[in-house]
Amino acid sequence: MSRMKRTGVLLLCAVFVLALFVSSAYLVHEAGHTHCTGEDCPVCRTIATAVNFLQALGLVILVLFGLSAPGACRLFRQVLSGMPAPASGTLVSWKIRLND
Repeated sequence: MSRMKRTGVLLLCAVFVLALFVSSAYLVHEAGHTHCTGEDCPVCRTIATAVNFLQALGLVILVLFGLSAPGACRLFRQVLSGMPAPASGTLVSWKIRLND
């Protein structure tokens, strides 16, 4: 992975973790919201938005886990059965020449 892609991915992960922390902290801070102004309360709207964000993020994490689980199980079974793990790299990357 190129350095620029890796930096972008790390930045995106940091933004998600920060958003997760800020949303959770806001919900904890406003847990005892008793000064509601009625139907158009901005605090209640913000709480609903934070809850929706956390639910959506939880769904994304579950989907990513579900997509990666079969590959992890297959690799785990290979290791337990004594089969070698799939090799990383190709013959070209190892500079191996196949002569006839």
